[in-house]
Amino acid sequence: MTTPQPPAPTTADVDQALAERAADSGQYLAGLISTGMLHVAGRPEKVPTLLFPDIPAEMVDRIWPTALAVGYWLGKVVEKPRLDADGVRRLKAALAEAGYEAMAGQAARSLATAHTPHPADTDTPQDHP
Repeated sequence: MTTPQPPAPTTADVDQALAERAADSGQYLAGLISTGMLHVAGRPEKVPTLLFPDIPAEMVDRIWPTALAVGYWLGKVVEKPRLDADGVRRLKAALAEAGYEAMAGQAARSLATAHTPHPADTDTPQDHP
């Protein structure tokens, strides 16, 4: 008797696996880019001026704390996108309401790809009598 073969993956299964691999690769590369910037700059406080060499250092010093805060928030959302889906929806709505349609559209694309719960994420034991 032979062992039954599992069903072939669907296009959606392959698509999801490849999209997750691309996202993982992007996160890996982002980490290498971050460490590479520090390697080239030599010291953490020099990284902002490395990124913006054409902007006066005092201006970079004024905007860098905001850029850092945005990057930190983004990192948390990217790491666990479903944890702050409601927050992203709220911010998307605020962007649209303020007339920032292109940015709201980008947020909508992010929600559509990263914040769509998988059926297993919402499945409960009561769903299986």
